Amino acid sequence: MAPVEFTVTGGEGSPLDHVAVVTPSSSLVVITDPGGWAQVSQAAPVGSAVVPTRVRPLRFAVLDLRHFPSASGLPSIADVPGDLVAVHDTRSWDSSPVIGSLRGLGRPVVLFTAAHTWVSGLDPSTVLLGWSSPHVVIAVPRGRGEGRVEDVVWQFQELERRRVATYTALPSPQVVEDRPVTVVVALPGATEGIAGALRPGAEYEVWVRVGTHPAPLPGDLELRAVLCMNGRAVQSEPFVLPADGASPWVSFPVTTPYASVPWSGELVIYRGAVPVHVQQVVLPVGGGESRTRPRLRLSRTFADLVPLSSRTGSVLVLGERALVAAGREPHWVSLDSVSGLPPVSGLDPWYGKGFPAFCEDLAAFAVRGTALHGRLFGDGAMIPRGGVITVVGSTRVPWAHVYDLPFVEGPYRLCASVSRFGPFGAGGEVPPRCPEPDHSGNVLCPFGFWGFSSVLEQPEGPLAWQVSTAGRQVEVTLAVDPGLDRALTQRHVAELLSFLPPESISSAYVSPSDLSRALEDERSDVMHLVYDEGVLEAVEAEWPHRPLVVTTSPAANLVGEFVNRAGAAGVLCPEVVVDQGMTGWVSGMLLARLAGGMPAGEALRRTRWEMMSRGNVLGLAYALHANADLRLR
Repeated sequence: MAPVEFTVTGGEGSPLDHVAVVTPSSSLVVITDPGGWAQVSQAAPVGSAVVPTRVRPLRFAVLDLRHFPSASGLPSIADVPGDLVAVHDTRSWDSSPVIGSLRGLGRPVVLFTAAHTWVSGLDPSTVLLGWSSPHVVIAVPRGRGEGRVEDVVWQFQELERRRVATYTALPSPQVVEDRPVTVVVALPGATEGIAGALRPGAEYEVWVRVGTHPAPLPGDLELRAVLCMNGRAVQSEPFVLPADGASPWVSFPVTTPYASVPWSGELVIYRGAVPVHVQQVVLPVGGGESRTRPRLRLSRTFADLVPLSSRTGSVLVLGERALVAAGREPHWVSLDSVSGLPPVSGLDPWYGKGFPAFCEDLAAFAVRGTALHGRLFGDGAMIPRGGVITVVGSTRVPWAHVYDLPFVEGPYRLCASVSRFGPFGAGGEVPPRCPEPDHSGNVLCPFGFWGFSSVLEQPEGPLAWQVSTAGRQVEVTLAVDPGLDRALTQRHVAELLSFLPPESISSAYVSPSDLSRALEDERSDVMHLVYDEGVLEAVEAEWPHRPLVVTTSPAANLVGEFVNRAGAAGVLCPEVVVDQGMTGWVSGMLLARLAGGMPAGEALRRTRWEMMSRGNVLGLAYALHANADLRLR
């Protein structure tokens, strides 16, 4: 096969950045980039890898030919997930027939090879990538034949010497735009909105519309707009967002206050019982201009909201009050003076308690939990058990310990479920509802707690439904504060290894000040951070793959930083300080269920029941700041 001529240009960035540009239009990329191979080869000799680039994430099926004596010993790559096939060449045998067959599978092949290696089978759908500092060399064959990367690098250097080289800029990364939600003020019966100040004590209409977006919806979406202006009753109107286009305008009549002050309120868009979009609305009474400020989004496009229709109720926390939706129109409740969890001490070496002490802990939780439920549902209404309850907004309320049965201090009756599922009980599979029909009187039943009877989710930002689509083993990065007890840390790692394969866990001692730098390039599915109370700080990273963060100390104040800044899919953490010795046991149970494919919300609920079987009520002190349906795979 004769050498081929090339059209050679240069570009800035890394070779893998340009791989993202030229694929999938090019079916073969020949590349000399040891650093790039180090990024994609974590799963070698055969496996999958996701590599972030400045253009888009690259999802590779990885095949290292150096680990096989001949082409006949190669495994099938057809079932290995990945948009591209990354292949490392070998000097032991001719790999060109293998490359040709891989190109026929319909996925671009990225061949990592030495600069001086002759590669046959080149054609105009091929690209060669080399490096001539500080530029990437991009070469496209003008015909069919063979070639070497070092030849195109030399050709580019000659063009640079003669000052006739051309350069290709990387495209700007695609920016996901938020679907707009527009608010307009109009006079009653008008067909156009008005600008400027509103008259005190006058009647107006507030129009609301969800706008268009390039991302199509899977179908027409039933939504509800709720307007909550200060000092006025909550108003609610259903509407339909069509699969293609904007929604119709929804109109709310309002009467402005008699005082000339900025009049504020909240506009909430609900999908079923879940508030998916919240923005503050300020109307200028007496002077100024109307303005809005986004407060929270659970979806940027509204295209991934269909599963939320199954939620049974929600609590939208806005400062010292909350908007509760449970099978009827949302209504306001007060959250001031809400107490936290009662203290729990005296756990034995197996992180549990005997039956009498366990009942005392459970009763103490129920006393505070029923008081909180009374604040939320003072009129006797309640959220049905057995479904998913969504809590949105920053809050210090331990929602898992809300208790929906009447309970007061003093003599109480034990539901038979306490004996069955508590310490030394018969145990078994936990039913979706309490099997005991009688809950009259002052009764203590674990199914009365939201954390035991329902699945709780407390998302902080745009929902993630799956961490990765790859079919490989779940990967966990374990970062441990070196200041913690080393013996307990080693036991923690040993407990994790009893639930997960050793090759799936990478661990290191990392001081809190070095944590951001250590995690910046990590691409594991789970970031497990083992740190003491008060030392964990927000990670200054941008994770394109949206991992789940699991911490062993309270991190509710960092959830927004992890999710909305670093890009995490969510955070799973305790709401009170948990003993270091217990954290390995709890984390192991959670991660084992997540790695087995269980949704995050159900994994936490079952872990709570397993902890209760030892007489430990602190499962109610853990919170999932993510979508309850989130899966690692």
